[in-house]
Amino acid sequence: MEVPQRAAVSLLAPVVQALAERNDIRVLGIKGQALTLQGLRTARGTGDVDMLVDPSRFDELCALLRRHRWRDRDGKVLVPLPAEGSASVPHARTLEHPHWPTHLDLHRYYPGFLGPAQETFELLWTARDRVGDGALSLEVPAQIDHWLLAALHAIRSGDERQMTDLREHAQVEFTQNMGAVLRRAIELRAFEPLRGQFLLLGEQGPPPAKHEQPLLAAWNRRLRDSRADDDAFVEQLLDARGRVRVALLFRHLFPPPRSARAFHAVAPGPLGLLAFYTRRLLSGPRYGAQYARIVGRRWVS
Repeated sequence: MEVPQRAAVSLLAPVVQALAERNDIRVLGIKGQALTLQGLRTARGTGDVDMLVDPSRFDELCALLRRHRWRDRDGKVLVPLPAEGSASVPHARTLEHPHWPTHLDLHRYYPGFLGPAQETFELLWTARDRVGDGALSLEVPAQIDHWLLAALHAIRSGDERQMTDLREHAQVEFTQNMGAVLRRAIELRAFEPLRGQFLLLGEQGPPPAKHEQPLLAAWNRRLRDSRADDDAFVEQLLDARGRVRVALLFRHLFPPPRSARAFHAVAPGPLGLLAFYTRRLLSGPRYGAQYARIVGRRWVS
């Protein structure tokens, strides 16, 4: 029997968290209804479930869920996490199940936190909160931390409506404590990506630390440059090794049919897919030029 959509969204995060706990894997529910329960956004429907996983145990949880019939929707190639944060390295897997009508997004880390992924997770885990009641309760980031994560998501997605909603709720929830939000953003190395939002909230912070500047530049390029996605792919290709590099290159040139139709202009039917894959094959020289350009930029920097 298939689980109804609304029930699936409410049940899935606690179910996954319980499974993870039984295997000593730490996970935090993020975004979605937890933000509403913490007073951080206006109540609205949620179509999927997001969870932040201990980066050191991410692959284990994915393997565990596969044994319970969860499958990778997009077949992403996850390159090794860099020592520091990243704005471009793939950070999540989207899983689907034949009897759950909602997707499960598992995040290894969250873009916009400019510190090391494991260090950031430890900070979020140590300060965690719990929302909901009984068997449906869920461990989530602390209220301030969750607001920072949601704000990073809204900015990265270009969702000004969502960002405005988050600012309005922050002005209510943190009206006497905005300084604490600022200090936590600095501690989690999320202040620079959110500097503009803090200015709108009447808060100013220190200039960017020297070690954050390359990551901040990558973040800003990801937001402003229409070529940023292609640049991010080449950056990943440079950082990958061996079979991962081959798999990354093949998937970028020939994404699965579902991803091709979701993210590219593909005509209907099998012939549409054939034409799309032919165009991708012929675009190889363009990617080679991008590779050379980014290698040159790294060399200069």
